[in-house]
Amino acid sequence: MNKKEYIKALDNLNLDKNRYCIISGGILLLYGLKPTTEDIDIKVKPDYFEELKSKYEFKKSPKYDYLYELDDKTEVAVLEYDDDDIRIVDGYPVESLESQLKWMLEHNRPKDQEKIKKIEDLLSKK
Repeated sequence: MNKKEYIKALDNLNLDKNRYCIISGGILLLYGLKPTTEDIDIKVKPDYFEELKSKYEFKKSPKYDYLYELDDKTEVAVLEYDDDDIRIVDGYPVESLESQLKWMLEHNRPKDQEKIKKIEDLLSKK
């Protein structure tokens, strides 16, 4: 999905922008660090997830204990997070680059190596 397609798909979920944040590839897409992303990854707090379960049907993801699949292109991480760690990019709540970088470095997945470099480069320019 390019940025326009991503935003349209995200908007179609009708989520409360004050109760979720974008994580993973969506952050890089909104910051212009990559032209496309394959899916929508968001983080919600457990209380909001409970509300969303009455509206949507989620499937448990095998990847992580806290991860659920909403559809074939949307994953929802159910975790507490600090609201002060959220930035607004183009009107959308995203997890800070610093937090995303920390997560990527802790997990050190091969597929994240290029993303790590892009985030580090952007942060070094700030």
